[in-house]
Amino acid sequence: MANDWIFTEAELRNTPSQQDGVKYVDELIVRRKACDFIEKMAKALDLPKLAQISADNYLHRFFMRQSLVRYDKYVVAAACVLLGSKAEECPKKVSSIAREYIALRKVVEKDQVFAIQKHDPQVIAGKIVFMEAFVLHTMVYDLTLSHPYKYINENVDKVIRLQDLTAADVKSSSGKIKQVAWSFLNDSAYTCACLRLEAHDLAAGAVYLAGLYENYVPEGLMTADGQPWWTVLSTPLETLKDAAVYLLEAYAEPYISTQVLPAGLSKLVYQFHPPKPAAESQEETDFEEQEINNPVSSPMCVTSPECGSCDHDADYPMKRDGDESPRETALVPGTASYKNFHGTGSSVDKPSRTSKTSACGGDLITVKRFRDNSEDNVVKRRKQCA
Repeated sequence: MANDWIFTEAELRNTPSQQDGVKYVDELIVRRKACDFIEKMAKALDLPKLAQISADNYLHRFFMRQSLVRYDKYVVAAACVLLGSKAEECPKKVSSIAREYIALRKVVEKDQVFAIQKHDPQVIAGKIVFMEAFVLHTMVYDLTLSHPYKYINENVDKVIRLQDLTAADVKSSSGKIKQVAWSFLNDSAYTCACLRLEAHDLAAGAVYLAGLYENYVPEGLMTADGQPWWTVLSTPLETLKDAAVYLLEAYAEPYISTQVLPAGLSKLVYQFHPPKPAAESQEETDFEEQEINNPVSSPMCVTSPECGSCDHDADYPMKRDGDESPRETALVPGTASYKNFHGTGSSVDKPSRTSKTSACGGDLITVKRFRDNSEDNVVKRRKQCA
């Protein structure tokens, strides 16, 4: 059955926004900002990762049918959060979403009119509910999503079985590959990757990239019949390469400056996104330079794929069976999380098992990506007041 939400490059270059005069690169930047807003709202509302990813998908779909010029990206983002929470069966009250929307938008637009005005949460809630209905209508009530996370474990296990490893090495190698693959998928939520390929192809591409990253899968590894290791992913090489291109867009301009990437990640980015001629690059990058030259405020992981948190729900079966999650906490020296967790070997799951008082007290905060401190502070304050 054909997926109505998979688009060609030509269609992505002719969206309603671009028909209204928005440049392609500028549209990507606005989508990134809206998805960043969704992530902050999901974090403030304590939503699972899959609810956030669902909201990102709905937003990308909406703006394939509607124009950024005509609709407020932040109101659409809030409506998508409401839809995402319902779709993943963790619904939040619209009044709670409205309060977080007001608080976060005042921080995001601290130098604009919204920040200095008073806003009635009930009025904002009404706008969000109205927009939710319009988003549903635009998507013809198609909330069906297939997340690529569910294919990661199976694909990684296929690759691991090609190698003659001890039980300890199997666990270590499998954990590293899964973690990096999940991180690639997480960061790609800000891009239009979900509009380009089916979920199972994106998952195969994420595992393919994870194997190439830092040579996590030996380059010369072959199957029993002498085929390259990636053939066990049951996906054509051209599709794997296409998926790699789409997933790695999260680490290229205009999403982030390639100058802040580590060597291992830069190698992959330049392999699948070779630098363009200066003249061509200048034609396509007519936007504010600070949008890509400020790694601190970027929602993407800029040190390595391993520093980003993997999906909360992707390793649920492992946690249920008592296995250790492959995810590791990314600790930034000089932060409260570093002081609390340094040397403890804690996983990123530990804060969720603490009491409500300690988890909301500001001490047990896990730093997963670099971001603007003022934007995180509002999330902490809202949680303390909950």
